[in-house]
Amino acid sequence: MKGRKLITLGAVIAFLFSSAVYAIAPANAAAWKPSGPMTLVIPYGPGGSTDIIGRLLAKKMETYFGVPIVVENVAGGNGAVGAQRVYNAKADGLTLAMLSGSIQTIIPPTTAIGFEPLSMSYIASTHESVAARFVSKKSGFKTIQDVIAAGKTRFLIDVTSGGYGLPDLGTALLSKKSGGIKYRPLATSGGAESVLRLLSGDADMGQNSASTTVAHVKTGDLIPVLIESETWPLLEAMGIPKSKALFGYSISNPSAVVGPPGLPAPIRLEIQKAVKAALDDPTVKANMEKTFEMVRFKTGTQARAIAVAARNGYLPVLRSVGKTLK
Repeated sequence: MKGRKLITLGAVIAFLFSSAVYAIAPANAAAWKPSGPMTLVIPYGPGGSTDIIGRLLAKKMETYFGVPIVVENVAGGNGAVGAQRVYNAKADGLTLAMLSGSIQTIIPPTTAIGFEPLSMSYIASTHESVAARFVSKKSGFKTIQDVIAAGKTRFLIDVTSGGYGLPDLGTALLSKKSGGIKYRPLATSGGAESVLRLLSGDADMGQNSASTTVAHVKTGDLIPVLIESETWPLLEAMGIPKSKALFGYSISNPSAVVGPPGLPAPIRLEIQKAVKAALDDPTVKANMEKTFEMVRFKTGTQARAIAVAARNGYLPVLRSVGKTLK
């Protein structure tokens, strides 16, 4: 029963990502122009996938609008601290955030954060992050079966992005589906720090995305043992198994560019156009491809629908691993 709900979530996400792009803006809409410098808040530490893609986006949007765009890293609560900073900002288009999946989907129903991310003004989506479980070469693990066997006999240190996010849910599902493993979370500021903790031997395993891991996979210092997203072509070509095939679960991690609640439509639609123009730029497109994330433009309407579908699909999954919902 639970497995079928996960498959339903994947089907909904796939449908939404394959649907036709909505009209960007009415033809007669007056173009909004920013009155001064803009800020793009990345609610995680520097160097992670959201940070890398956000900086690529901001650099090109500077050209589009002709004003500086400052990228500000505001880590904490797996995205909650930075997202709230933008939630409380003036709805004038000058303060935006790049959100990943955790703060949109599983943090609000499990953690008292004092605001509702889905009530923010959804502008666009740039990508969906792939996800896999990694160990370091130092760990001695070669396969996911090695990890599970070790977790039956001792506590594994599981590196996360802080708060209760999608990496935590992935570990809880792996434990449940494999008959139970012992583990303790080690919170960090984001994907880049998580990788450093793995490489240094501070952690035994952790779920992460492509931007921060691929270079270390190529050197052999990081070993992928399980693909936890629906797909990750690079790792599939390496023969890495999928969690969906082995254990019946997968993780969806959608992005969203958002503004404060109540952002007027002319502002929202003009920023949406700027995001689309950035993703269509050949240089940006080439650099985005180097992140190995699933880069796909979606309108704000589509991005919010994807987040809603993902959250609704995760609710029974959270209950299945014993997580108390608010």
